[in-house]
Amino acid sequence: MADVHPSAVVDPAARLAAGVTVGPFCVVEGDVEVDADARLLPGTVLFGGTRVGPRAVLGPYATLGGAPMDDGWEGGASEVHVGADAQLRDFVSVHRASTPGGATRIGDGSLVMSYAHVSHDVQVGRGVTLTTTVQLGGYAEIHDHAVLGAGAMVHQFTRVGAYAMVGADSAVNRDVLPYTLARGSMAEHFRLNGVGLHRHGIDGDRYRTLEQAVRAIRRGDEAAFDALADAHADVAAMRVFRAASRRGLARFRGRR
Repeated sequence: MADVHPSAVVDPAARLAAGVTVGPFCVVEGDVEVDADARLLPGTVLFGGTRVGPRAVLGPYATLGGAPMDDGWEGGASEVHVGADAQLRDFVSVHRASTPGGATRIGDGSLVMSYAHVSHDVQVGRGVTLTTTVQLGGYAEIHDHAVLGAGAMVHQFTRVGAYAMVGADSAVNRDVLPYTLARGSMAEHFRLNGVGLHRHGIDGDRYRTLEQAVRAIRRGDEAAFDALADAHADVAAMRVFRAASRRGLARFRGRR
């Protein structure tokens, strides 16, 4: 049985798994699913279409599943999915997809800090950290284990690659390559995300290979980059990401 505080308002159609805790003054609409041992801290609101994974922690005063802020939205069912062990902290807002049948997603183990906003159709991967007041535009993609510093803003349809770091107060309007550090307004690539990569055990020869790949891109040496991508999985992933870019890549610092 779920533990529901007497002041909370929970629609009888909501599906709360065993071990769920619903704190004071929470609101949970119908067509909401909350998996085992998740916690809704005081004042949290879950609108219809919200799906919360096991052991996730939401709030206080987080709001999930609100209608998309999209002029082209014509209504229709859509969802928000929050993965296992994710944490969405104070006053975070996540809007459901504007695409009928679509879902805005926060991946397993991700941390979304206070006052961050995740707009419609955004895809946030596993182990991502969105620091306080980060703002993600519609259809943005933040890939696994990326970190966005406080106040960073990501333009709609823009992607931040896996293990990348975006500096505080940066404005990202073009894609940020996996494994790299980007910052500024507008954000530019500086170098590899050294601290983040070492934390994830990406060091030694693996790290040096990525350094070579970034240098090859910076100087426009496509042959050298392709040779590295053919031989190393990390660089191959970078090549796939780059080839799929719709908005182009953020430029490198010092290169016009």
